[in-house]
Amino acid sequence: MTSLAVVEVNKATIGEYPGAIRALVRLLIAGKGREKKEAATALYAICSFADNQRRAIDCGAVPILIGLLDSGLVRAIEVLGLLVKCKEGREEVIKVNGCVKVLVEVLRNGSTRGVQYGLFTLNCLCNYSESFCFEARNEGVLEICMGLVEEENEKVKRYASRLIRTLRGNHAIG
Repeated sequence: MTSLAVVEVNKATIGEYPGAIRALVRLLIAGKGREKKEAATALYAICSFADNQRRAIDCGAVPILIGLLDSGLVRAIEVLGLLVKCKEGREEVIKVNGCVKVLVEVLRNGSTRGVQYGLFTLNCLCNYSESFCFEARNEGVLEICMGLVEEENEKVKRYASRLIRTLRGNHAIG
């Protein structure tokens, strides 16, 4: 399915197919290591089509993806980065107890790509919810970002700078 999902025209078709996204979410739960990675990769490709983001959220993907962050599955944070682009995704992430701590761990211990998506995800959530922003500040996100603006990776620097501005100004839209 991953190979099919990377073709733009297939993303809508796969997402509309009853059970396709639900099956990928089930693989995230019950699959072995490689199966979970492939399911997350396919979900990432499919969810780049906006209508499929809501379908994935409706299938319960958000808490499962947050749970997979602890296992170091980089694709999990990448999919979350897509899902928080819509209001329903932000609302679902915020509902998950302990999600700020899990996202902070991604910033501390993730790969460069994981950190990049973690920063983006946190920024979306902090812009949406004042209480989430407060919790992120209490978990030391501002200090982590101050260190990340020294990174060589331009995207990490840019996203860290944006999150610093958000945490300092708290421009919540929620």
